[in-house]
Amino acid sequence: MSVQLESTWTGGKSGKGEIQSDNLQATITIPAIYGGQGSHSNPKELYVASTAACFISTLTAMIEGKKLAIDALRVITHAEVDDDNFSITHTAEVKLSEGVTDQLIEKAKGIVSKADEICTVGNMARKAGVQISAIAKIS
Repeated sequence: MSVQLESTWTGGKSGKGEIQSDNLQATITIPAIYGGQGSHSNPKELYVASTAACFISTLTAMIEGKKLAIDALRVITHAEVDDDNFSITHTAEVKLSEGVTDQLIEKAKGIVSKADEICTVGNMARKAGVQISAIAKIS
C-alpha cells in the first residue's frame, strides 16, 4: 500500500495548514498552548484518530467475519498525552442483536481484544512507546 499526502501551510505560527489525499481532507492548526490558533485539528489529534480508525475498522471486519449479530457499535477513544506518557484507550460499546448470553458476551469481548491485538496502526504506535488498550462494554 502506498499513501501520498499533500500538506500546505499559510499564516505562520498563528495560521493554518491543510492536509489532503484522495480520501482525506483535514485542516490543522498549532494548539493555542503553543501559540497557535488552536481552532482545528492538530497532529496529536490526527495521530490518535488514526489509531481509532484502525481499531474500529478492524473490529467491524472481525465482528462480521465471526458472524456476531449486533445492532450498534460505537468506539470512544481517549488519549492522555504529557511529557512522560502517551496512552490511548479505546472503549468499544457493542450492542448485541440476539439475546445477551454469557457466551455471546465472552465472544464479543474476545473479538474486541483480538481487534486491539492485530490493529496495524495501534501496533505501530506500540512500537513507538504508546500504551494502547481496549475496553469492551457489551450489552
